[in-house]
Amino acid sequence: MESYISNELGLRFPPIVLLKSDEKPDDAKGPKAGKGGCVMSFVAQTIAKRVTTCFGRENISCGGISSGFGWGSGLPTEEDIDFQATFLSCGLESAPDKEAYQKRLDKMPRVREMFREGERIFADFETAKANIKNRPIYDEGNYVIFKALENLEEGEIPKSVIFTLNPLELTVLIQLNTSFRTDNVCLLTPQASSCQSIGCFVFNQDEKDDPVPVLGPIDLAGRSKTKHFIPNDYLTLSMPWKLYLKLEEVSKKSVLQTELLENYLK
Repeated sequence: MESYISNELGLRFPPIVLLKSDEKPDDAKGPKAGKGGCVMSFVAQTIAKRVTTCFGRENISCGGISSGFGWGSGLPTEEDIDFQATFLSCGLESAPDKEAYQKRLDKMPRVREMFREGERIFADFETAKANIKNRPIYDEGNYVIFKALENLEEGEIPKSVIFTLNPLELTVLIQLNTSFRTDNVCLLTPQASSCQSIGCFVFNQDEKDDPVPVLGPIDLAGRSKTKHFIPNDYLTLSMPWKLYLKLEEVSKKSVLQTELLENYLK
């Protein structure tokens, strides 16, 4: 399947899709069982190289991935939530129990300094914890598969369609998204990890009658895993399958056919 939007804009990175499955494709690239890491390095390879990649429950290495890909919260205890909230705010400085947090850091020599400083995507511990508890949580499928849209097979229904766009391309997609609306004229930009912005927040939008696209990634940790494949000025815009089909439909009588846009694209 090809995207009319992508072809008309001549996108450097045509859209990819996220699929959920209980079976791992034989030809998919991914980490070995027991090996985790950030999934965004694999997503970036699908975006840039058009290879199929796969990530399974056996590769989970953080609670963010668990919630991002719809494998539960990944944080089974209150202590786990507190540790995550401390890291996502100001690290040791934010810890309600500094001694307990430091003890966990002592067992994490490779990333100790990063966790001591904190990722600082939330201003304080309380805000981080409230946001963690408000994440959309799902639990289904053993594998998440990423593939190029053009490699989508008959009968496969993606859970998320992911565009990777420069500022001009993003401008056009935003205009397409708002061109048929009289209400809910917005994008969702959650304070979320990269995998959550293409995963669980899109899954949540799919439950709505009037879904909106999800903009990302706004976390530097996730972006650091994609910079070898995707330039820094690109962003992702992800959406449920039904919204993607709607944008494809409205795009055929839209700004894409104007001389104004053609002049920009020259």
